[in-house]
Amino acid sequence: MLREEFNQKILPLLKEELGIKNDLRVPRPLKAIVQIGIGKFVTNNPDQKDTIVEEASYILSRITGQKPKIVTAKKSVSGFKLRKGQPVALLVTLRKKRLLDFIERFVSYALPRAKDFKGIYRENLDKKGNINVGLRDATIFPEAISDKIKRQYGFMVNLVGSGRSFNENVALWRLLGFPLKI
Repeated sequence: MLREEFNQKILPLLKEELGIKNDLRVPRPLKAIVQIGIGKFVTNNPDQKDTIVEEASYILSRITGQKPKIVTAKKSVSGFKLRKGQPVALLVTLRKKRLLDFIERFVSYALPRAKDFKGIYRENLDKKGNINVGLRDATIFPEAISDKIKRQYGFMVNLVGSGRSFNENVALWRLLGFPLKI
């Protein structure tokens, strides 16, 4: 389990590497936001809206272990054939135990299975060192493979760390096993 490994191995390494004396000051993963954009599918097939939402919801709940929230359009945009109230995305926010379980599965199963994935580059990190990665296929998770799924859904993962600086969060992600290419 990543939780025991974090407390026993990663925490002391981070304290030593960053020169931090207090255990509570050491950077930790705070939250992960996993989302699937379905706006394109819904606007192209408005009569199949319910099945698209159900299918994407099934995938996201299998990947994260949590029921997703449906994000709807706030206003109509005629150029995108988007109407107010139409579902645009599904998202899940993971914290604490589910976050560490997701990180463990994401690093060990999903990223190695991603096609043409060569690592997380500087462009995938914001100024605080948080990771933002978009992947084209949600079936890289073994749990998401099913006969129910008829479309290929991409998804976005945003991982937020509690470090005060870019270098602290990068050290955290590196010790958690992320393939950083910085």
